[in-house]
Amino acid sequence: MQCLIVDDDPIICDLLNHFCAKVESITSVTTTNSGFESINLINRKNFDLILLDYNLTDITGKEILQIIDKETAVIMITANKTFASESYDYDQIVDFLVKPIDFTRFFKGIQKAQKFLQRDPGPEGVIFIKDGTKLVKVDFNMVLFVKSAANYVEIVLKEKKILTLMTLKDMEMKLPNFFQRVHRSYIVNVTKIDTISTGMITIGQYEIPVSDSYENELLKKINLLQ
Repeated sequence: MQCLIVDDDPIICDLLNHFCAKVESITSVTTTNSGFESINLINRKNFDLILLDYNLTDITGKEILQIIDKETAVIMITANKTFASESYDYDQIVDFLVKPIDFTRFFKGIQKAQKFLQRDPGPEGVIFIKDGTKLVKVDFNMVLFVKSAANYVEIVLKEKKILTLMTLKDMEMKLPNFFQRVHRSYIVNVTKIDTISTGMITIGQYEIPVSDSYENELLKKINLLQ
């Protein structure tokens, strides 16, 4: 992710810059203390993530939101809690962090941004996955389920399986919305489910456990996709 930090407090900018340096998925960081300068930067460069102060001295973060496209993830940074409910009117806002900010809460916001940015794998619904020394194209629509296997993830399709070095959590962020986690070790393609019973679902020949903690989310997802 290419990140832009917009905050008129240099100390907050330094703190956010320091936090960003700890996150592997953030590849570049641009910082400005000026709201007007941030508009010029946004018009010149495509940022994936913007950490935006609501209460800037020259222009409000709310005004800057009007020019940010809906494909950019925005995390609002402010001491003003009253904007929290209003923030849901903006598609770009993925999280709302109230000062003072600690790294744990910041990182949760970054995870939400990653999920927002990866919610659509592309026009063809495909991704390239490293399998040994090869990059293999995977069509998400053909995936039955994904299973954790120690430090690897096993992607199960009808005709084959692909093993790649990745955590299940990282894989979850890349999956489109018709996938649902049902167990600490399994994420399933909801459209491929054949039967659901207490604590178990079947997809073809496979029986996959469903944890109590994920059952409600699975049922909600099924209802949403109907």
